[in-house]
Amino acid sequence: MIEWDETIIGFISDLGESYLTIDEIDEYGLGIGSTHIALDDVISIEIDDRYQKRLLHLQKNSSKLEVKRRTTIWKEGEELILHFQELIKSKCIITFYFDEDNYIIGLLTKYDDTYIEVKNIGDEGDEDGVSYHPINKLIGVRYNSIQEQKIGVLHDNRANFY
Repeated sequence: MIEWDETIIGFISDLGESYLTIDEIDEYGLGIGSTHIALDDVISIEIDDRYQKRLLHLQKNSSKLEVKRRTTIWKEGEELILHFQELIKSKCIITFYFDEDNYIIGLLTKYDDTYIEVKNIGDEGDEDGVSYHPINKLIGVRYNSIQEQKIGVLHDNRANFY
């Protein structure tokens, strides 16, 4: 949006002859402050795209996001099985870690002694098929972080974005 290739997302809160003020929001719809920009520095303004619709929904429902709810369990393979039944029952979005940079996000739907079945959920709350993963490759799970909560809010309301 401005000259140095920075994109600012938020609500225009003030407009003068030579400037505008944007009340910025982050990727969770939470307010992060205001930015004043000279109108001459504005390259483009985009409105009402899919991402912005989701952010607006998150912003309106930001009271549902609780920053301090995250639970992370660093256990390997079969040691995680004792948590699976409760995670299925809770129907919460889970991040499954296979190594530091290899993870999937979704709903745990089934498991046995060797595999988990996950309904994959993308960052924008869209369902992205089902995947199966060997339990012995797991190194941990995380749930109820602000990231999983955000995906859950979008997933619960995904029909509103199309």
